[in-house]
Amino acid sequence: MSQGVIPRVSVVVASHRPGYVGALAQALSSGNGNAEIIVVADYPVDRFAGDYPAVSWLCLDDASISAKRNAGCRMAKADILGFIDDDCVPDDGWIDTAMHYLDDHPDIGGVEGKTIVDTENAVAAPIGEFRRLQRRGYRTNNIFYRKSVFVEAGGFDERFTVQREDADLAFAVIERGRDIGYCRDILVRHRVRHNEKWDLLKNCVNRRFDPLLFKKHRVLYRKHIGTPFTPAIGLVLFCHVLVLLALVVMPAVWAPVVGADATTALALSVRRNAHSRGGLTWVLRDWLSFLAAPIVLMAVLGYGSARFGKWLMY
Repeated sequence: MSQGVIPRVSVVVASHRPGYVGALAQALSSGNGNAEIIVVADYPVDRFAGDYPAVSWLCLDDASISAKRNAGCRMAKADILGFIDDDCVPDDGWIDTAMHYLDDHPDIGGVEGKTIVDTENAVAAPIGEFRRLQRRGYRTNNIFYRKSVFVEAGGFDERFTVQREDADLAFAVIERGRDIGYCRDILVRHRVRHNEKWDLLKNCVNRRFDPLLFKKHRVLYRKHIGTPFTPAIGLVLFCHVLVLLALVVMPAVWAPVVGADATTALALSVRRNAHSRGGLTWVLRDWLSFLAAPIVLMAVLGYGSARFGKWLMY
């Protein structure tokens, strides 16, 4: 973008993955015309600044994704804010398509695009876990907001350090009477990461912010999220409860109930890894994760409820 030209859109990236951000910076630097690209990272950025001079780079010593996004938005000069994650790559025309949509729908507060999981190079990751990203969810890996709407909603609540910050912002916008559109042609491709071997348990730990989201937006939480328990983790929790009941009420059938519990978790693990090439190690790791997930999730929800002063179910 030329010096002194006011950009039409400012794309803000909060990055904590230096191994991924280069491909995104390259894609955003190519042919985006009157767009400002801002990357806020929690690692040194001097090398990237030299390689991708069309991007404004900021190093912020804060792991919070909300803090990084807010810092980028404070730098932004445009009236439209675009958000994408560092492990995504936009299709050609991503920005232009979003701008046309917002021009054609002047009353909406923002627009969410379509995410496709790029499985071409997936080797040893449970691809099914990433495919959930293909469903609509107001995620900031592919969404645009009018800056005035973003400011009115209060920006990103920095209490959400790693997750649910995007849903919180979207719910705040909706509660102020502004719709968020959806356009399948605003397309990004989400890469499958291969280094998150315990991602199922990590996602459970990140649900510690659900009580805060529920506290702020009870009605919309019930409508769009419903419960922090996925169907798979809910099924394993049900099996765990049957194990405890059998131990107390019918000890004679405890052993086969335990076997059924373990088999259910194993079946879920096999299904989760059906399209990956991680082999037996990944299946066994996810089997252990499924067995632990209900316990971990209940513990972190209790922690979050105590921390934020709101029990999720009430």
